Amino acid sequence: MNGIASRGSLSKSWVSLLPSVLLPLLLIGCANNHVPALSTSPGPAPTQPPMQPTPRVLRGNLLSWIVGRDCVRGMQAYLRSADMAPDAALIGTGWIEPTTGELLTGGNNCASDSHSMDSVVQVIHQHGGMAYLTVTMWTDGTADAWTPQQEAEYIAKATGTQGYIDAIGHEGLRGHYDGVIMDLEATPADYPSIQRLFAIYNQHLWAALKATHKSYGIALIHKVSDHDDAYVLNGFQDWRLLAHTADFMVIMALDQSYRTPGPGVSLPWLKQILAYARQTMPDMVPHMIWELPLYGATWHQAESTWVYDGTISYQDAETVIDQISPSQEDVAESNLDDPTSAHITYDDEVGVKHALWSITAQNFIVLVTAFQQIIGPRPLQVAAWYRTTSEPRDFWLSLKQVSE
Repeated sequence: MNGIASRGSLSKSWVSLLPSVLLPLLLIGCANNHVPALSTSPGPAPTQPPMQPTPRVLRGNLLSWIVGRDCVRGMQAYLRSADMAPDAALIGTGWIEPTTGELLTGGNNCASDSHSMDSVVQVIHQHGGMAYLTVTMWTDGTADAWTPQQEAEYIAKATGTQGYIDAIGHEGLRGHYDGVIMDLEATPADYPSIQRLFAIYNQHLWAALKATHKSYGIALIHKVSDHDDAYVLNGFQDWRLLAHTADFMVIMALDQSYRTPGPGVSLPWLKQILAYARQTMPDMVPHMIWELPLYGATWHQAESTWVYDGTISYQDAETVIDQISPSQEDVAESNLDDPTSAHITYDDEVGVKHALWSITAQNFIVLVTAFQQIIGPRPLQVAAWYRTTSEPRDFWLSLKQVSE
């Protein structure tokens, strides 16, 4: 099976699973000398020893993903800005086959007549960056995809199957990756004991990767409370149990709006996620990477109800906006000069109402600058999804300037 990444502009895997629910790296590590055991029986999270800092695990201060299926454009974008953002996480060789625990290679186009991403890792190292293997599963709801149930069963079996853990460690070593990021997103929240099983799974991986001197991180679906509107998506991830099962966390602050038009990420929403993180895993807050979108989204109205159409790249959003005439625009509901999320509402040629929310380079910088002030004196760890040639002009240069 081949697949593509499940985030944002590559269609998150949960879109087909939950059409009525909100859709949903700069890494600093932290480590324990002792990995506490987790029981699968019900009860409170085990007491954890204090976290101890470890050296930074990125060369620079910025991180993005390079996706195998879009590898040609990803590498073009990387080479244009590698001096400003040399570190990258790769999606292409870490696709899990849930029935065997093996890792598969996706439909990568990095090299002619090859699905390998080894050359990408080499280029990243040549530019002084660090490369991270992203481990995920193809669960996008298509006919050939794996199911959420299979993902949960894989996690349950992996807690007691060393070969499943070893497969990930072996690929990290074989491909000369500097670390691993776990990015499972479709696990059903109601699978028995899934919160503890997922924590045990990550704990085992963390211990195995430490033995090979690889850093380990977990991608967390955004949360603002224990049982928020996105619980069907994020319920399998118990932040309290996961607090000490990795070196760092990637907070996927993506796709804030889905049911109705709105921003992909906003400052008030980031503050809510941060407050929840400080409540559930305070020791990990200094080791969090805040992943923000480099894409927008569109909606249309059907019988007075907004219908989500999907994500849209920055360049495509510009093209759409340029084609909207003044007579089509709903001025009262539009603001292309919004400081954090440019948006426009308009009627098409047959009178159907549409809404487009995008994010410009300036929007991104304003968000990062404001959130940095909330985080405090500690440098804000920021990641952008994902690296292509369609991001806003001068984006990486602008972001590097505010992150220094």
